[in-house]
Amino acid sequence: PGWSARTPMAIVPGLSCEHAHAPDVMRGEETQIFGVMQIAGVRDGCFVLPGTHSKWAWVHDGRIQRFTTLMTGEVFAALSQHTILARTVDPHAALDAEAFLQGVDLAHTGQGLLHHAFGARTLALFQRMSAGALASYLSGLCIGEELRTMLTPSQKLVMLIGSPALTQRYALALRHRGVQSHVFGAESTWAGLHALSKMLPAPHP
Repeated sequence: PGWSARTPMAIVPGLSCEHAHAPDVMRGEETQIFGVMQIAGVRDGCFVLPGTHSKWAWVHDGRIQRFTTLMTGEVFAALSQHTILARTVDPHAALDAEAFLQGVDLAHTGQGLLHHAFGARTLALFQRMSAGALASYLSGLCIGEELRTMLTPSQKLVMLIGSPALTQRYALALRHRGVQSHVFGAESTWAGLHALSKMLPAPHP
């Protein structure tokens, strides 16, 4: 009802960019970023979208200039469910902030996720951390590695977009690293779609 062959429609196709080693893509996150720009009234900044494939995007003058994808969520899932760590880690446990920040701090030393992840095995072997705490510790290692590689000394604020469970962890890790964050959820998608709809041409009579 209310639609006709003359109703204007548009497809938001996503974005791609080129890194020195390989191309990168996003499909849908650009709408959320555009939505936050409308909600917050900003045209510049760093936008972080945690998830299976986390996105970091830098916006200048209302345009996404570049972005980077990191497989943080997928790596955590693989490590906690499909490696030897699955024997000792409870990936569905509630957040243990102390263990999580311990992982964030360890990642910041730059000694490598591949080495530190095995610690989630040995900490259990020596009964120094519970299965629930180990999940938070491993999550902190993964997210901490993401922050270590993406944050710059000049970065003091990021726009976080995502589910409450994930943005809570990122906001905690960012605050621990001295970076403020403004958090947005599902409203960013609706705001982005609404703003884009207003850019469509008026329907023909």
